[in-house]
Amino acid sequence: MKTRVSYIKLIIFSLLLTFLISGCTAGTPKDENTSAAQQPKQNLFAYVGAGLKEPVSEIAQLYEQKTGVKVEISFNNSGVLFNQLETSKKGDIYMPGGMPYLEKAKQNGYIDEMVGPIAIHTPVIITPKGNPAQINKVQDLAKPGVKIIMPDKEATALGKSAYKTFNKLGITKDVDKNVLTTVETAPKVATTLLMGQGNAGITEYSNYTKDKEKLDLVEIDPAVNEVEEIPCASLTFSNQKEQAKDFLKFMKEEGSAIFAKHGFKVKA
Repeated sequence: MKTRVSYIKLIIFSLLLTFLISGCTAGTPKDENTSAAQQPKQNLFAYVGAGLKEPVSEIAQLYEQKTGVKVEISFNNSGVLFNQLETSKKGDIYMPGGMPYLEKAKQNGYIDEMVGPIAIHTPVIITPKGNPAQINKVQDLAKPGVKIIMPDKEATALGKSAYKTFNKLGITKDVDKNVLTTVETAPKVATTLLMGQGNAGITEYSNYTKDKEKLDLVEIDPAVNEVEEIPCASLTFSNQKEQAKDFLKFMKEEGSAIFAKHGFKVKA
């Protein structure tokens, strides 16, 4: 009799153990799915030209509202951004002020995909209100007595573009004699002029639109002006390639309208 009771206990224990194991096994996928859903989304990291700060900040904010993915951004001139990129070999998005910097990154194997142009970088001449040096065309920057504020010719897309125009016209040597100071970003050209330094400067069209009540605009003849296209690219270093690709898609769909709102020229 005692043996029979023990046998029944053994059967009940075995059934109970089987039930517990199967219950645990059935619950595992559900728990994993729940855990994955609860995991916070990883941020994207972007290198962006300093002159593009206002529109790209707005685009990043809208992207975060839509997807929950925050885009952390390093703003600087295109030369510094390239050095950061080359040193760290990390990050997801690269948006310099012009194609030469993107082409350089592409030659080094850093570019995965690209969209654009999102907007156009258009060099213009700005002067204090009233145009005291009587600048009417780009050649006037070579006149004696003109004091020019220039964006860095090596580190900024605008500086590079301006010097291509000067070289084309053969006025580089005379313009250089008139450069009062060089600043590290195109937006700082307008800021420096508004602080009372210089009587002319080269900057991006959108920088004029922000302070057009205080500045005069002298547009450069399109026949000699060197405009730049503004691209947006994902990086081969990215460990979130699908998310970076999704951001490029968002930039392609929404970017141009937002850049236009901030005073940039865009392709029709």
